[in-house]
Amino acid sequence: MPAAAKKERRIQLRASRREVSTISRAAATAGLSLSAFILESASERAQRTLADQRHFELNARQWQAFSEALDRPARRLPRLEKLMREPSILERR
Repeated sequence: MPAAAKKERRIQLRASRREVSTISRAAATAGLSLSAFILESASERAQRTLADQRHFELNARQWQAFSEALDRPARRLPRLEKLMREPSILERR
């Protein structure tokens, strides 16, 4: 996030005394305010979480195995087929 970005939203959260103490010490060690530390930490975690959903890296051997798995014909899984034919728990009365 650019440093000049306008901060117009507030995020509130509850934490235990121990969590606040730990986070406060870490923020002080990093030379950041508690808010800046929490925001930076949450933003980094969010970016990693989202990146894990759309980007992954494989070496040549792993890529070969991945490509071969994608190219293989689908297998019939009778138990899965049976499960998919059954009404879901939300559809049962």
